Amino acid sequence: MEVHHHSHHPKKWKEYLTEFFMLFAAVTLGFLAENLREVYVEKERSHELILQLKADIHSNIKLIDSVVERDRVLIKEFDTAMVYLANTSLIDGDSLYDNIPQNVFRFLSKNDTYDQMKSSASLRYIKDSVLLNKILTYASDCAAAEARSSSMEVEFVTGEFANVLNIWQPNSVASKRMFDERSGRAVVVNRESTSKLLIDPENIHFLSVLNNVPKDKIYSLDKSNKIRDVFMPVIQRRAGYLANTVRFMGVAKQSGLSLLEYIDKHEE
Repeated sequence: MEVHHHSHHPKKWKEYLTEFFMLFAAVTLGFLAENLREVYVEKERSHELILQLKADIHSNIKLIDSVVERDRVLIKEFDTAMVYLANTSLIDGDSLYDNIPQNVFRFLSKNDTYDQMKSSASLRYIKDSVLLNKILTYASDCAAAEARSSSMEVEFVTGEFANVLNIWQPNSVASKRMFDERSGRAVVVNRESTSKLLIDPENIHFLSVLNNVPKDKIYSLDKSNKIRDVFMPVIQRRAGYLANTVRFMGVAKQSGLSLLEYIDKHEE
């Protein structure tokens, strides 16, 4: 039986070169397509994060405005207390404590988006160096404002400031605050518990007694001078903390406004 053998002709160098270029082109195009896809994904993700960041900034600015407004009211009240101490020879404890606010309003920065961007390394999606720098500056300014408001100021108010006020606090002031706190808690629980509290004779009697504690007499000159020497430096430091907190929050607000303006200007 005769067997026919097919003859294999060696490929010409042009055929090898053509196959090489075709393979190279396929790999290159695939690589470029993958890069383009990653760039698109990063751009979309960056856009989403910037939108979330803008919402956080607006929320923080609104909170800053609210806290600053209330802090400025407190500063005026402390000014009134200082004037009262400076111009009154014999101090009336009730009048003094009516002029000294013990509230503290904290600024807690909403930074969920920035924390997410930092923890997930998503800041690398932002290719605009100016925008990235503004974001980092804003985050730093917010952290500084929060530290002033929620750490340093609160620590002073609940520490030295409260200790001084509690030492000299008249019985009538203490009872009035107890009355206000008990009444306030009753209102915020719910309708059922509020009605029960108001109807309960024991609660009515308890609150009435507290609210009718007689006011203390006017302090003697010696005691008034001691109170003045202790209170005035503490009140001055309290007002100083407030003024610095307002300044720090003002810096954070301006950083936020600058960042928003840059984003809006460069958004596509």
